[in-house]
Amino acid sequence: MTFSSLVRSGIRIAPLLLATLGIGVAVVVGIADTTTTTQAEPTTPGSPLLAEVAEQIALPARTWTASGTHTAKGYTTQAAETVSVEGMKADCDNINLNKKLAGDFRSDVFGSGMKGFFYKCQRVGPGTNKYWFTISSANQAQMHKLCDPSTKYPIVHDEQHDTYWIDEPFTCTSWSDPS
Repeated sequence: MTFSSLVRSGIRIAPLLLATLGIGVAVVVGIADTTTTTQAEPTTPGSPLLAEVAEQIALPARTWTASGTHTAKGYTTQAAETVSVEGMKADCDNINLNKKLAGDFRSDVFGSGMKGFFYKCQRVGPGTNKYWFTISSANQAQMHKLCDPSTKYPIVHDEQHDTYWIDEPFTCTSWSDPS
């Protein structure tokens, strides 16, 4: 086997590995509690990768978890007048290729402690991306606020894609408690 064939195989294997990591993180995220802030035990004892991810994002041992979809609009300036076509495409491409694990998701809205995993993105209209997520918190009130369609999200700047984002409500299609 040549180096180039290994690279090609690795490129094909990378999305599978990332998807597996995502499923494992979602499983780890789905087993936490509202009162503790202790670190998670890995769900698969032989998985140092998942244990390291849980440790690095300070994942509580037990959390409330919700999954679903939401949409966001990207703009070139804070005035939110011109759609950032390039920034929105780059964000979708990045989510679809690399996934995104947010260790302190939207602390400006929820306070600290929300853990977010975004694993799919699709352009659904001019200026609108749709995202698939699993989000977890040891604080049940944060999760209720996340899934409340009346929650408002202030515009936020994404330096990586030089885009100003307006998150629209999160549609939670599944919900689990820490039991």
